[in-house]
Amino acid sequence: KDINRDVEWYEVSKQKVLDVPFIYHETFTNSVIYSRLNFDMQVLTVDLIPYAALLSEVMGNLNTENYSYGDLDNALNKYTGGFNTSLTSYLKDRNDKNLIPKFVVSAKAMNNKVDKMFELIEEIVNKTNYTDKDRLKAVLIRHQSRLDSRVKRDGLGYARTRMQSYYSNQGMFNELRNGLEYYWFVTDLVENFDEKADDIISNLSKIAILLFTKENLIVGTTSAKSDLSTSLKNIEGFVKSLPSKKSELKKWAFTSEKKNEGLLSASKVQYVLQGYDLKKLGYKYDGKMRVLNQILSREFIRNQVRVIGGAYGGFTSFSPTGHVYFGSYRDPNLSKTFENYNASPEYLENFTADEKTMNRFIIGTVARLDRPLTPSQQGNLAFRRYLEGTTKSYIQEERDAVLVTTPADIKNYKKMVSDILEQNTYCVYGNEEKLKSEEQLFKKLVKLSK
Repeated sequence: KDINRDVEWYEVSKQKVLDVPFIYHETFTNSVIYSRLNFDMQVLTVDLIPYAALLSEVMGNLNTENYSYGDLDNALNKYTGGFNTSLTSYLKDRNDKNLIPKFVVSAKAMNNKVDKMFELIEEIVNKTNYTDKDRLKAVLIRHQSRLDSRVKRDGLGYARTRMQSYYSNQGMFNELRNGLEYYWFVTDLVENFDEKADDIISNLSKIAILLFTKENLIVGTTSAKSDLSTSLKNIEGFVKSLPSKKSELKKWAFTSEKKNEGLLSASKVQYVLQGYDLKKLGYKYDGKMRVLNQILSREFIRNQVRVIGGAYGGFTSFSPTGHVYFGSYRDPNLSKTFENYNASPEYLENFTADEKTMNRFIIGTVARLDRPLTPSQQGNLAFRRYLEGTTKSYIQEERDAVLVTTPADIKNYKKMVSDILEQNTYCVYGNEEKLKSEEQLFKKLVKLSK
């Protein structure tokens, strides 16, 4: 009864700057201006997605027309609080068929330095030199080394991304931009750089020309109202620097295939992932699933996989986009963990909880919903909701559903969870010897280093 019934909603206002959509979130930021430039990636063909991801890694690390890469780095550190380029995606109406992929250029600066921040952004976006092979090779080698280290330490992340690529557009996009496919792509470029250098330069340059146009841009800004005019003035200047070119948006077609792979590594433990998209099975996401996740994850999977099974962690995830997965972290087991996942429907069938226990589950769920956000996070969430078409009433309905969840509701999810598990879609990252000893579980065993 002490929980606030109303959702925290972050308003945005919408206008245009020289015909470019401008989305603004007003909040106190202590004189910091956060800017987010979003370029539509569907001007590219699917085969260029890995190159676009590579472009996001090299931008800001190469020489430009007016700066050496060292001077550029010093200027960014001096005049901004951070500069970053990345790939991300949104789902319109939280539907996997409605993928909205964006190339994002984000930066933040104090209000008295935002003009210099946009000067540097313009320099990087419009005037980066992609033709310096020696510098490009050095950046690629460093990037590949970091990827190699990440692949060896983030078994959970790579197995989850790989598994979701088996059945979803967003999953395949993520696999191509930062999964194993991307790691293998970058490794191949490094190992064969001398013969592929011209193609790399050509593709990076082509993508930059296609992406960075006035017609392809949506701007998001978070700041205090008193700094809005400063933002608008500098955004207008940046928009004027962009070429004007209307490009045809491509229709991306991803091929889904349930590969059920075992990813062979030197790890002594496993990361066991199993899941599917509940919406593809005809189910509709509901706020009560947040409580279901709290109960399944904390009360059943963690006990079975971690407390009894000896893994460092065991958990579930039910996303509003429809993605559901069961996961284990640093797990000594393999087939036994699958058995634990498959016992979930029986646990739900027999689930009981008194009012006090149910309140505890609901409070734990709300605690995850009500985490405090920084001004930057508020603005990014507001922008995401805007692009995805998420309304305040939708968020309110989700919260209302959480607060009235009953034990009967939890029991009723037995069939949905059973249907998800019966898709038998999984991916495991783990010890080579262990995976080979249970090779019958997999369609294919894959070496991480090709």
